[in-house]
Formats: sequence, structure tokens, C-alpha cells
Amino acid sequence: MKKIIALVLLCLLIPLLVYSATIPSKRVLVVYYSRTGHNQLVAEALANKFNADLERLIDRKKRTGLFAFFIAGKDANTKQIGNIEPLKLNPKDYDTILIGGPAWNGHITPAVRAFLVRNDLSGKKIGLFGSCHFIGVEDALKEAAGLIYGAGNKKFPTLALKEEELKQETLTKKIDAFYSAMQYSE
Repeated sequence: MKKIIALVLLCLLIPLLVYSATIPSKRVLVVYYSRTGHNQLVAEALANKFNADLERLIDRKKRTGLFAFFIAGKDANTKQIGNIEPLKLNPKDYDTILIGGPAWNGHITPAVRAFLVRNDLSGKKIGLFGSCHFIGVEDALKEAAGLIYGAGNKKFPTLALKEEELKQETLTKKIDAFYSAMQYSE
């Protein structure tokens, strides 16, 4: 009798296993640029929360040091498209893409701009995140949204952080809220 029950269960489970193997999984990619490590911290926490793959944008232009810091701000203000290293992961392979980086003078970085203008993100579920020391991250996220869907006519869940919000407890709460917003977005 036990053998018959086991055989019946096996016959019921095999089609279920085959069916579940054919359903594509919802893949998530976190793409980010970080000069000082703040956005890397956020990106890694998001990747952990969303069970996502991680892609760091590498700007080929030197962005460290005092002189480079000022040049970076100028490049962001003049909306320069950065020269980034080739991506290791293909955004076309993902259903959801979370994109982030620092706000420089209220603008996205040249590296993030390069990613946005060089990749077709149509049909993707998008979330935007960023950080700044004091002000400007909301403007930078609006700028990013505008590059994705033109003139900012599409709203995305956003995670806007100031430097003091990068503490573990505050960051966790903000990421949880962002996660919930992503679950209910289009």
C-alpha cells in the first residue's frame, strides 16, 4: 500500500516539478555607481533584500582627489555621459532593475547617465535610489527618471537617502519601505 501511495504522489509531483521549471523567475539587477562607498553600502543591502545580482558601474575617468572632485561636479552639472567599463551582466536578462548612485549638485553622475542612455530599459520594472550629503538627491532621481521615459512622465519607486540615514537601523527601515513600494509598482 505504501508503494502505491508513493507512486501516486510521484506521478502527481513530476508534472508539478516540470511546470515550475518552465516558469521564468523574476530576476532583479542592482546597478550602481559609488565614489565613496555610500552607494555601494546601499546597493549591497538592496541586493540582499531583493535577492538580486549586483553590477557596479566603473567610471574610467579618475573621480578621486580634490581636483577630480570639482571636475566630477562640473561633469554632472553639464550632464556629461561618462565613459564606463563594459558591464559584466546584461540588463536585458532581468525583469527588475534598481539603479542608483550619488547626487552631485542635484544631478546624476556621468556613470549613471551613461548606463541610462546606453541601455533600453523599456518593459523593465524600475526602481531608483541615491544618496547625497545634504540636498539634491530627489532632483537627481527625477533626472534619472526623465532619461528613462522622457520628461519624467513615469513615476518610479525611489529611495532617496541623506548621509545620516545610512546608519543600519534607519537604512533597513527605508529599504523595507522601498521594497514594499517596488512590490506594488507597475
